Formats: sequence, structure tokens, C-alpha cells
Amino acid sequence: MHSDTWPNKAAFWDVLFKDLEGRLGLFHCLQRMTKTLKKKHVDHHPAIARLTNCVHHCNVHDLENLLRASKEGTLSVKCTDSEINDLKNTRVFKQRCDKCLRKEIRPPHIMCSMLDDWFDSFKCTSSDESRPARGRKDPITHETLFSSETKEAANECKKKAACLQDPLPLEQMHDVIPPSPNSPHQLNECLSRRGESCLESFHLMLAHFGNCGVRTSLADNLNLTGTTQSCHQTQTTSFDTPEPSKEKDTGRV
Repeated sequence: MHSDTWPNKAAFWDVLFKDLEGRLGLFHCLQRMTKTLKKKHVDHHPAIARLTNCVHHCNVHDLENLLRASKEGTLSVKCTDSEINDLKNTRVFKQRCDKCLRKEIRPPHIMCSMLDDWFDSFKCTSSDESRPARGRKDPITHETLFSSETKEAANECKKKAACLQDPLPLEQMHDVIPPSPNSPHQLNECLSRRGESCLESFHLMLAHFGNCGVRTSLADNLNLTGTTQSCHQTQTTSFDTPEPSKEKDTGRV
């Protein structure tokens, strides 16, 4: 079971379901840290990229095939090593290549060590001489990247690192779609079978309900129905609290 608050209330779920394996949702764990960062800071996006790398990494075999296709130009355009490295720090890389890469969660102790190094890399002040600050203030606003809540959020993430691990082997956590025989790059596409991944993907569609002017009661019903179907279609169940639409009732269906 994936939950956005695990391991909170673990004893309660154990009473209802014996031998239940609970996991903290990866999205929610990262969101609690990213929302404490100042979005207008010049280092905001590099910090997000390094933070996600602390928690999970791409499968080596998938990444090797992707880099080969990028250098040969069969994926889109032919890229050099330096161009690929620059592309990794942009949203374009995620949009183009994420579907070809399986994500592996890092072991807890490695994750905690990398999170400590990540925090030192972007903090601007330090009271510990053994861990000096290596961050910088924004050259325009002169503000730090971290807010007052970032350190506490990072510590909570380290405490729950063991709750982020996949309950099944990597091969069972993804559906692999083989490429078409006519595909020039011959890369597999991977669909995550993590319960939380399917649920959060469904949430992206809810914005369309509010934008097209449906009344609040209908948007809530669609939310609950779709959430139930998303949980039913996955092996691992994800529990999340639906957010009701904030659009005003226009009476249109």
C-alpha cells in the first residue's frame, strides 16, 4: 500500500490488514522538500534535479541504450556528450526521455548520505565547520534558496528513507512496451506499476474538469470514481485524499 503519510498510522492499518506492506509515496516525499525551496532562485531547477537524483536513479541498461540513441541521432537529433549533460538539467530531458527509463529507488543509507551532501551544496550558512556551506544567494534578489522549513523537511525525508523502497523487484514494478520494428531507436517504453504513479497521473486530468466549467459536485464525483478505478487497476494500492474542485458552480455538465 502506498500512502502519502506512511509510516504514520501504520499500527491502524496493521489492525485492518495483517502482513500489510506500506510505502511512502515518492511524489509526496519529494514535494514536502521542493515546496520549501524558493522558486525564483537561480539554482532552483538544478537543486530539484540533484534532489531527485539523491532519491532514485535511472536503470543503467536503459540509460545506456538512451545515450547510444542520442549520440547516433536515432532518437531525435544527434547530440554530443556535452549537449547531453546540459540537456539532463532541463525539463526537456524528462519530457522526451522519461518514458524510456525505469527508476530505481536508492538504498536508505546511500540516500541519506546523498541528501546530506545535497543540503550542504545549496545552503548559504553553516554552524558546523566540518560541513561548510557551498551554496549562494540569488544574484538578483539576494535571497537564499532554502527557506526556514527546508532543514526540517530534509531530516524527515532521511528518517523515512526506508519507507520509499519498492516492495517488488524492478522487473515487476514496470510494464515494458517493446518498440515497433520500424522504430529507428529501438528503445522500450516503460509504464510504472507503482500505485502512486498511476494515481498522480490521473490527478493531472482533473484540471480539465474545472477548466471546462463543470459544477463542483460533478467534479468531486469524477474525482472519487477515477481514483477508485486507478487503485483497482494496479497491483499496489495507493491511498490519497481527493482534492475537491475550487471552480464555482456554473450548472454546466
